Amino acid sequence: MKVVLLQLPVQSHDNAYPMENLGLGVGSLKAYAQSVLPPDISIVLGPHALVNYGGDQTLVAWILSERPDVVGFSCYVWNVERSLDIARRVKAERPQVRILVGGPEVTPENDFLRSAGGFDWGVVGEGEETFVAILSALRSGHGAVESLPGLLRPTPDGWHATKPRPVMRTLDPIPSPYLSGALHPSDAGTILLETVRGCPNRCTYCYYHKRFPHVRSFSLDRLREELHWAAHRAVSEIYFVDPCFTRRKDLVALLGMIEEARRIHAFTFQCEGTAEDVTPALAHSLARAGLTQMEVGLQTVNPRALARIRRRFDPNRFIAGIRALRAAGVRVMVDVMVALPEDSLEDVKRSIDFVVENDLFDELSLYTLCLLPGTELRRQATALGMVFHAKPPYHVVRTPRMSSEDIRRAYEYAEEASGVDFFPPDLPAPLVPPEIRRLGPHLIAFPAEKTLEIFERKEPPAGPYAEAECARVAQTVSVYVSEDSVKALKDGDASRALVQIFEKNPWTLLTFVLTPKGPDFPWAVVFSLAHKVLSARDHVMDREHFSTLDPVRSVQIVALLPHPVSGRVIVRIPVPHPEESEPPVPGSRRTVDQAWVGLPEDVSAEEEAEWLQPLWPLCPPHIRRLRLGDRQ
Repeated sequence: MKVVLLQLPVQSHDNAYPMENLGLGVGSLKAYAQSVLPPDISIVLGPHALVNYGGDQTLVAWILSERPDVVGFSCYVWNVERSLDIARRVKAERPQVRILVGGPEVTPENDFLRSAGGFDWGVVGEGEETFVAILSALRSGHGAVESLPGLLRPTPDGWHATKPRPVMRTLDPIPSPYLSGALHPSDAGTILLETVRGCPNRCTYCYYHKRFPHVRSFSLDRLREELHWAAHRAVSEIYFVDPCFTRRKDLVALLGMIEEARRIHAFTFQCEGTAEDVTPALAHSLARAGLTQMEVGLQTVNPRALARIRRRFDPNRFIAGIRALRAAGVRVMVDVMVALPEDSLEDVKRSIDFVVENDLFDELSLYTLCLLPGTELRRQATALGMVFHAKPPYHVVRTPRMSSEDIRRAYEYAEEASGVDFFPPDLPAPLVPPEIRRLGPHLIAFPAEKTLEIFERKEPPAGPYAEAECARVAQTVSVYVSEDSVKALKDGDASRALVQIFEKNPWTLLTFVLTPKGPDFPWAVVFSLAHKVLSARDHVMDREHFSTLDPVRSVQIVALLPHPVSGRVIVRIPVPHPEESEPPVPGSRRTVDQAWVGLPEDVSAEEEAEWLQPLWPLCPPHIRRLRLGDRQ
């Protein structure tokens, strides 16, 4: 029997998130299954370069080439739709393949998952024992998988759910995915490390404590080996995924082991923690052990909202803990949630003011509340009058105390108060016109005039699991369009070929990189193509309705505009609505009307208006505001 497991990455145009993707969940499944199952069951993790950088068609082709009996996907809000789409395409080609899904998205209360389908069984909660039980039943040929505890199966009438599977009493039987050889450091030189399962908190917006109701720890002996493994492989940074690192009962011993491993190689680490737990002595110990950044959840300062989400908050201890961390040289990221029940726009502003006025952050993060399936808040949403998006990541759209416009204004206020750009452009790199550029075998950039040459060739290129060039595009693609090459996109065949790429790879991100010479650039040609691609998709990256930049991010347009002083200036142009045709009017706050401009460091605030003046005639007519940003 052959099993293939994949965890698809958070997508980004610059490949930064894919570079750090590590399938910790599927790695643990493989490590545990191989320790208890007979060797005739082969478990293969998708090659990291393929999983992290490959486009949809490439992933489907590779899975089919492996001829697996079972395919499993680890599903999160950022990858569940893409995973299910790939699963359906595999199932269409090989109906006999069994499709498993697991991860936080698999709950009996996830109506989206049930209606989406595309899989045979969903594994609920802790997956190791259920995964092994499924493979054992399939291998024997006479086991009744449907009766195993911990499973969901979609049916036309709803879920068929088996009885819950208790969590493992101890985590000791689960081998390390690193020490067992299942996982290796990411392309960014980082690893994820899980030291506990479970959380002492009971936040009503979180599902984690329902999956793991009690805190259980991996042994210190195992953690010591993993830390030494990381040091010997020159890992640059470890991300501890524990929900509350500062509350680990044997934290002092663990910090001592981290210091010990750092004598081999001085890696750093990041974690999440509770500010109120941090004393000056603990902050010093954390910094000495290599902590560079701690993420701290403030969420809100409103007592009524705090009570609704079951969060405790002591402002004096919070301030003292943050200041102790920063005094010890540790960067602090403070999280504030937007659209919590009982919070108004003014309440969110007060939370932001608390952080900014007390100088409590190195990085301020705002998050719109997501009503995750299975959480207490999700169940209460109707009673609380909360409206949310039915698809991942289930962002709240409005509440009785915050309209959609209020949610967006909260971000505007935070940007003005903190100087933080919460929606910086996600730019591909490098922004130079290539001939044809690849990341390994995956096509990531090409000039527009090469479209037909690349995608209409009669003979497919040599290489594994590739039937044609269209099956080799990456998870993100840049198309370079110059003043001279734009006519190639007017060609009907070239336009159809380009659109076909994204029909076959519906989750692949697209950046048009334009190099206009003057004000007569035919923007409409590129806009038309962008609309064709967008009309055929419903991408998770296009659902940030609260963005202060335009919310369409899966397809973007970046122009390198000529400037008499700065040479070329990076400008991100929003894809306009088809009906937009009015002339530019500076000062508009509508996100679809504003372009982001990369401001050089040597331009002062007094010079900004004069510096921007040459760009206005070069922008398309729907642009009414130029939003300045840091081009670095």
